[in-house]
Amino acid sequence: MWKSIIMCWILLSYSYANNHFYKGHELVRVVPKTNEHLQLIRYFEDSLGVDRWSEVLQLNRDIKMSLPQAQASKIKKLCKQYGIDVTVLNNDLDGLIKKSDDISKQHKIRTRRSTKDKNSYHLTDYLTYQQIVKFLDEQHKRSPSLQNFTSVFSIGNTYENRSIWTIRIGKPSARRNILMDCGIHAREFISPSTCLYMIDKFIDEVNNRRPSILSIFNIYIIPLLNPDGYQYAQTQRRMWRKNRSPNNYYYGAYSNCIGVDLNRNFGYHWMENGASANPCSETYAGPKPDSESETQNLQKLISQSSRNWDAYLTFHSYGQYWIYPWGFASYMPDDYIELKNKAEIGSEALKRVNGTSYKIGSAANLLYESAGGSDDWAKGVGQIKYVYTVELRPSDDLNDAHAHFAFMLPSTFIEPVGQETYVGVKEFLRSLITSRRQKSLSKNNYKTEKYPTKYQVFGIDQHLNISTRYQSINIDNIKIKSISSISTDKFFQCDVTDRTKLHQIIQEQKIEIIIHLAALLANYADIDKISHVNIDEPKNIFEARTMLVNTLFFLN
Repeated sequence: MWKSIIMCWILLSYSYANNHFYKGHELVRVVPKTNEHLQLIRYFEDSLGVDRWSEVLQLNRDIKMSLPQAQASKIKKLCKQYGIDVTVLNNDLDGLIKKSDDISKQHKIRTRRSTKDKNSYHLTDYLTYQQIVKFLDEQHKRSPSLQNFTSVFSIGNTYENRSIWTIRIGKPSARRNILMDCGIHAREFISPSTCLYMIDKFIDEVNNRRPSILSIFNIYIIPLLNPDGYQYAQTQRRMWRKNRSPNNYYYGAYSNCIGVDLNRNFGYHWMENGASANPCSETYAGPKPDSESETQNLQKLISQSSRNWDAYLTFHSYGQYWIYPWGFASYMPDDYIELKNKAEIGSEALKRVNGTSYKIGSAANLLYESAGGSDDWAKGVGQIKYVYTVELRPSDDLNDAHAHFAFMLPSTFIEPVGQETYVGVKEFLRSLITSRRQKSLSKNNYKTEKYPTKYQVFGIDQHLNISTRYQSINIDNIKIKSISSISTDKFFQCDVTDRTKLHQIIQEQKIEIIIHLAALLANYADIDKISHVNIDEPKNIFEARTMLVNTLFFLN
């Protein structure tokens, strides 16, 4: 009997914003063929209450939109008049929300029956704000207080006076800093849950005595940057996107419209593209740049601390994109090739987990021009080199089996999305370890005669002879005539613990791998260990990565 009562309580308490606000809202697909079509879609968003779900806004690309019931007929009539084909994907958004909730409820029940681990509740449910606060406190207490592996602090409050909590994870030896945030858009529930998954795994790693990237990086994670909007999306309107600050300075029709799109509010090229001045729009950029407390709090963390940030990643959904600046314009930052290369490293590692593919490119070129984002601000004003927006599952490809869920991804996806994202982020961070060393080598002009002449790394089914040979080779259109002419910016990382990569090198007969060794290696205390590392033994993987990736630069 008690089990039945508990299960009934779970079912009753689980539904998000089940007040039928979206009953009769239609989900449609359109494909704009002309610039006039694009302008009409923007008009729908700005003036008729249309909620464009697709991040893409380009010619001949599928665009998914939610039409309010009161305006659906008018919008479809205008589309027909201007020659835009409309495909109705779902004629009752409320029913689609309920379907996602039902799948999540059943998943929660099955999981609670099959596991006794009380600490895994973040894997079965989209937590409330209070539960997230509790989760951070529990994670902080998992690490020995004397070790100072973690700290939890607030970066400031929201309009509704909720604290924006942040957790730092890193070992005392860590001197470099990474910043991640989730949940800037309220309805993207998979985003905060992914941050919580990564927090849990990074805590496991920092408590482990093995060498780790957390010996090098302090990782700061804000799991919920927009707690007011998130709370409202969970309890009132599931598709709510903005924060909850009022627009009291407007009168008439706009006076009752609440909230600012925080990812249009950052004061770098503010309101130049892809944002609205209409407070009722989902992409309303605010009355002025940096007007919102959430925006200001993140900016203070980035700019008013003594930390130097190696990277900033902000996690959104949906679409499966790993994108870099700029968003405000289609031209690229000067270092876009480096940004692209690092994104490829992360996305390829992510794909190896569950086969999930991500598209890579600049925001404006891959999606559409939109100014005022936290990513553009972090790079343009915050001067952080490696800046990315990661759009999590599902894909925006309508052929994808789960694309129809969009922002309503059931909680069954929390663990697989978290797992693959964690792996991708870790591999991306590993790729940054050598980046700073490469710059250091270039500045100090180390002489080649300091480098050891030869090492062997045992891997897979044969030896790879690695030596600093004087040889002319062509790789990726880079011509290298002699070892003395090699500049460190021509080198790319090859993780020698990556068996797939080693196997590819062998298959493609790229046996001659010229390496560039840091001067540190010549005086390395454990040089004998470095020269013979059997990577077929998993127990040596961490040791190998720490010693080799920190000191070798590979050209492959």
